[in-house]
Amino acid sequence: MSYVALYRRWRPETFADLVGQEHISRTLARAVTSGQTSHAYLFTGPRGTGKTSTAKILARALNCAEGPTLTPCGACDSCRAISDGSSMDVFEIDAASNRGIDEIRDLRESVKFAPTEGHYKIYIIDEVHMLTTEAFNALLKTLEEPPPRVIFILATTEPHKVPATIQSRCQRYDFHRITVTEIRDRLIRVCHESGIAADEDALAIIAVQADGGMRDALSILDQCTALAEGTLTAELVQEALGLVGRAWIEKMALQISGRTAAPLITQLGELLHNGRELRQILAELAQYFRSLMIVGVGGTLGSAELPDGQAEALREAAARFTQDEIMAILRKLNEAMQEIRVSPQPRIAAESMLIGLCRPADVAPEGAPVTVSNPADTARIARLEAEVRRLTEQIAAGGVSAAGKAAAQKSGVQGAPAPAQQTAPKTAPPKRIAKREAVDPAAPSEPRQLDAALWKSFQARLKERHRLAASLLSGAGYEGATETHFFIRPATDMARDYITNRHRAVFEEVMSELAGRPLVIVCTGGEDESAPPPPAAEKAPEYPTPVAELLKIAGEGARVEEVSAPVKKPAPQPKAPASPAAEDAAYEVYEPTPDEEAEMFGDDELPPDENT
Repeated sequence: MSYVALYRRWRPETFADLVGQEHISRTLARAVTSGQTSHAYLFTGPRGTGKTSTAKILARALNCAEGPTLTPCGACDSCRAISDGSSMDVFEIDAASNRGIDEIRDLRESVKFAPTEGHYKIYIIDEVHMLTTEAFNALLKTLEEPPPRVIFILATTEPHKVPATIQSRCQRYDFHRITVTEIRDRLIRVCHESGIAADEDALAIIAVQADGGMRDALSILDQCTALAEGTLTAELVQEALGLVGRAWIEKMALQISGRTAAPLITQLGELLHNGRELRQILAELAQYFRSLMIVGVGGTLGSAELPDGQAEALREAAARFTQDEIMAILRKLNEAMQEIRVSPQPRIAAESMLIGLCRPADVAPEGAPVTVSNPADTARIARLEAEVRRLTEQIAAGGVSAAGKAAAQKSGVQGAPAPAQQTAPKTAPPKRIAKREAVDPAAPSEPRQLDAALWKSFQARLKERHRLAASLLSGAGYEGATETHFFIRPATDMARDYITNRHRAVFEEVMSELAGRPLVIVCTGGEDESAPPPPAAEKAPEYPTPVAELLKIAGEGARVEEVSAPVKKPAPQPKAPASPAAEDAAYEVYEPTPDEEAEMFGDDELPPDENT
């Protein structure tokens, strides 16, 4: 007789044999004994958790010659036919390969016939989410009102892909991932009854790698026993599965906490020499630090992820790191695993990352200050920080003196980069900036007070006084007031210009009435919020020594004017009469602009034209 895999030999035969699904086995057992079975079931859950096995157990319990019963005999013709898949009343359909509408139409035709041997005709549709939309629509009516003695059992690992119309017509049962302890205990029983010698540590590793699935655990056990000649040990399991092992991972974490890069790189080389995959090493290291992160914040790992007796060891290991360090290490590991997928030298990327983990600067939390490498920037930052500390001390001592303010302004000007005056165009500043500088006083450095009631009253009073001016406050923000000023941030530059140049008086009048003291408006924001730097002091002209002596004798108000001698004009030469086109061209060249004419006549109005 050919060899039968462990997961097939140890498939559950009764509800009592189900591992980790007591909530489902207990509910279905009560439905069988009470005769309240539904016409449609939906079994969902991860792979290898017992969905198809439970469906077959339910089919045997209902169609057994002694049934319906909770303990099928397994010896009658119906039980044997269901177990070997030859029953004429139990159909197991793989929806991944029979997903079209034609297959569902054949199913709809076959459900009309009564069961031949058992009490029920049962259809087990595995991976039902693979059916097409048309197939689901064809199945919908039959699933809602099936013929008597027909039961549908739908199984899927992706229930979100099953239409809601299908789910609403079924009783849904969610299968849970089986815990590591339950899988290990089941493996111990399987090894005991199958004559397999295995250490509990080895079975615990298999239970962790099964990821909550009993079928995967039995398959891994079958694979490892083929490698082991005697007792199955943890080392043999790690070698068969290509695992690094908890002992190696804990040693690597200890070296990272001790900042010892040389032993860490040596250990990585040993693991690679022993045939371990680089990505597997980083993945297990990241999983270990993930456990440290959860334990470090006071959380608990699920029993499906951790065997008994390891929680205390994880707490002791987590105490060697801070939470910020663990999270930074996890970020570095994830980045390295992404990098080695495309790197031409993945080992170099992994080694540089591990060396970086042993340096405290590389595991600093995000948001930590970064050292500036530019010496000029470093010196400037140090100077500004010293100035800030000095001003803070003066404020704490009782206020900033005028000398302190001047020094701060000087320091700020020196710290800022000087504008390139040689390349800057020689254009006059905008008139609105000059006018604002003449009207707006400098913004005071006193603390501002935000009074929401005063701001609302100001808006209401201004709307009563001047509706056009009040419309300029649409979207504006109130930024507080001092003893002498109140600050408004208009929404647009046009509103800022109108408030500053046209409606300043009504704004200040209304606010002064409400506040009970004279207040000056200051519009913040915009390009012209900050005044341009003051012009550099003009350098005193240098005069010859006699002229300088005369200026000293004349006093402070004396000034020097340069008068050039008039240039003698040559006598006019007789010219030939010019053509009208030439006269027009000469006139166009020397025609003054209106501004030039007003400047020549010293008046803002143009002189009257004699020809008009």
